[in-house]
Amino acid sequence: MKPSFYAPPAPPASVPPDSLVVRTLLATARQRPGLDEARCRLVLEWLRAGAAVRAALRESLAPCGLTELKFAVLVVLFTLDPEPTTPADLASHAGVSRAAITDALDGLQAHQLVARERDPVDRRTIDVRLTGAGRETVNSALQRFLQTAGHVARFVEKAERAAAAVVCAHLKIGAGDTE
Repeated sequence: MKPSFYAPPAPPASVPPDSLVVRTLLATARQRPGLDEARCRLVLEWLRAGAAVRAALRESLAPCGLTELKFAVLVVLFTLDPEPTTPADLASHAGVSRAAITDALDGLQAHQLVARERDPVDRRTIDVRLTGAGRETVNSALQRFLQTAGHVARFVEKAERAAAAVVCAHLKIGAGDTE
């Protein structure tokens, strides 16, 4: 699957670090041959950290009335502005189905953040563009999102960022994600 900003909803937030589930998983990894408890613990911690980061970023979008997908749509339109794009292209850029984009566009259009209109040359094509209100909203949301991202990472020093990037790359390769 190609990379995208938007990812489908995660499972419920996170399992507490000392929950029965985590203790059982780690005990099983410790007891069974061929399993590595330390590596399993790393992945579980990484998942917990990812869930916490994602929750903070989602929370940063809430005051703007945006979900991750609606934000992704606005970011794509912001990037392409003033040129319009099609729902199919938005779906491709966001890494979601056309139906998901249609639902997101319905919500964005209801709040007058995007406009959809038929292409004057090819009447079969629908063009999507930002409205003035959409530009204001995406600017505000971008600022909030990026401030939150910086705030979340405030305790991660430069050397740790480089090491984390390597760990992320290795985990993605281990998971079969080659992109």
